[in-house]
Amino acid sequence: MKTYETKLTVPLNPPTGLMGRWSIRVVFAFAMVLASAAGALYAHPQWRSHSAWVDATHRLLSWRVALGLGGEEKLESMLAQRNDLLMKASFEPSSQRKNLNAGQREVVGFLSKRYSVSSEAVEGIVRLAYQVGQEERVEPTLILAIVGIESSYNPYAASSVGAKGLMQVMPKIHQERFEDLAQGQWSALNPALNMRVGAQVIHEYTRRTGSLETALKWYVGAALSGNDGGYPAKVLALKEKIDAAYRQGRKQKRKSEPSPESDLNQAELVFHRG
Repeated sequence: MKTYETKLTVPLNPPTGLMGRWSIRVVFAFAMVLASAAGALYAHPQWRSHSAWVDATHRLLSWRVALGLGGEEKLESMLAQRNDLLMKASFEPSSQRKNLNAGQREVVGFLSKRYSVSSEAVEGIVRLAYQVGQEERVEPTLILAIVGIESSYNPYAASSVGAKGLMQVMPKIHQERFEDLAQGQWSALNPALNMRVGAQVIHEYTRRTGSLETALKWYVGAALSGNDGGYPAKVLALKEKIDAAYRQGRKQKRKSEPSPESDLNQAELVFHRG
């Protein structure tokens, strides 16, 4: 069984420093004021006659007691624990990351502007797409196009039918794939796991159908109904724009002085020509 380590470039640490501590203090003060107001309302006979208000007020008063006992430090700890629940990941220093080539940097800029997402966040997803694409034998720009159409580069996206993450993978349907990657400790919202499972699925569908367009229909769940809502055309049109951005970056690079390329660029040799 292959194992993978998630490496993200987007900081997810709890707030620290002067601004971070002031934000925590504001939340703490607001919670105390709200609880105090609830206590004043509860003291009024007219409000005590409504059971719903009584229940809500009891809860607010209990929060005030809890906050009063633990104070600001307890609230900060609670927020830090909540932050840890959002996403667990390991990080690598920026000095240890391989440089993107000119084409990849142009892709980052294109996607960042198109989806109004920070370039730092998009860079992490682009890096991941080239790594996963090389290992799963799927074009990185196809992965990036599917991410764009499916989630608009929101790793926490979720649909009404249960699809989650960057590539809107159905965790109930593809649970075995997730288990193979991270037994017992996985989340469909983990960008690395989500993208790898999504890439595996599109690779398998392409192999089975012999057609990328048909594979995309299967991916969107239109294998039987045939009503794909133009999904394959949307994905392929976006892929072409991403490919064009890549070519533009490489073209501009050739006009400038050459510089050593990184190991990460070896992935482009498989998928990009010319």
